[in-house]
Amino acid sequence: MTDGPRTRHPALRVLASPAGATWRVVVCPHAGGAASYYRRLVGASAALGAPGALGGADAAGAAGATDEAHAPVQASAGPFATAPEVVAVQYPGRETRFGEPLARTMTELLADVSGPVRGLLADDVPTVLVGHSLGASVAVRIAAGLGPGAAPDLLVVSGRAARADRPGTAGDAEEGSDAVGPGAAARDDAALRAWTTALGGTPTVLLADDEFFALHARVLRADLAVHDSLAATPGEPSDVMVPLLLLAGSDDVASPPASVAPWAARARAGVRRWVVEGGHFFVGERPEEVLEALRAALTAVVAGTYAADVARPPAEDRWGRSRQAVTADLREPAVSTGAGS
Repeated sequence: MTDGPRTRHPALRVLASPAGATWRVVVCPHAGGAASYYRRLVGASAALGAPGALGGADAAGAAGATDEAHAPVQASAGPFATAPEVVAVQYPGRETRFGEPLARTMTELLADVSGPVRGLLADDVPTVLVGHSLGASVAVRIAAGLGPGAAPDLLVVSGRAARADRPGTAGDAEEGSDAVGPGAAARDDAALRAWTTALGGTPTVLLADDEFFALHARVLRADLAVHDSLAATPGEPSDVMVPLLLLAGSDDVASPPASVAPWAARARAGVRRWVVEGGHFFVGERPEEVLEALRAALTAVVAGTYAADVARPPAEDRWGRSRQAVTADLREPAVSTGAGS
């Protein structure tokens, strides 16, 4: 995408910028996470144009929230067939920013990362802004209030229960919990180890290493405090004014698909849903499928076919079903997802 090195804010890590890239993915990480985790998307991006890449049945299944039918999507066709530029947001206090103070409220975190990300969004490159887990609440707030030419072309909420974005608000049991991790009064090392182990995504050998875990717990406690701070402003933000894609892991114990689905009620520019086989860290487990979901959705956005209307899915269609079940219902042949990582 670039002809030479670019100066970036320390909050932005360019993980890949391939020559000829026609689109960009910007990722806001999960609690306890850092930019380097999303290098998995870089390795997966080479598969986008390969024969047998994802499309077809999953693209149709993703359209469930708009009640649209879609022909199979070939990953090698269209304006975004090339591998994207991948940029990860680096929160303070970790990796390349280890020496900086950790943010402990959403206000502090946004003050640090919103400006750099919004500056990146202001160019003419079609951009997908992805937030995974806690990062979804960060991404939604970065995009809030941005008009045409400044907002991302597509906003992706990944692995984040709708109620978790508004802790302290009422909700149905099927909409998940507004709590994330052990309670603020019970975040000792043992509780954090048990919770992190249950979520998956971190090798057990690292979790058993006291030196590593001390560094990880330091970051994780601060990020959970950022989540807790959302209770102070439960009504902000509300509507999502850009096309919205909801991603969920079929076996995510923290944010099951049914808990992610209510985000659709906030969409004002179209919404689609995509269930990826895997747990809470499905982005790292199946990066090829995640990238294809982003590419297919962005293609529809720029073609003007993302959504004619904003859907209000009925309560019985909260898509607690797996991706395979959606495929079977549509009577489409199964499509290989390729190897996960």
